Amino acid sequence: MSDTPADERAETRTARFLFVFALLVVAAAVVGFLLWGLPALAMLGLAATVLVYGMLAAYAAGF
Repeated sequence: MSDTPADERAETRTARFLFVFALLVVAAAVVGFLLWGLPALAMLGLAATVLVYGMLAAYAAGF
């Protein structure tokens, strides 16, 4: 089954958003590390853990 042009545009928009979000997270991690050192990396790790658990819960719920 082929995607319609609207589906392809929606997937492209979503991929672009995720890519920009990932770049912003990396930039925030670098700035946080430069300002606060290792505690910033620990906070980033905790936030990433919460994000992964949230995505797993969403996947299990069928989203």
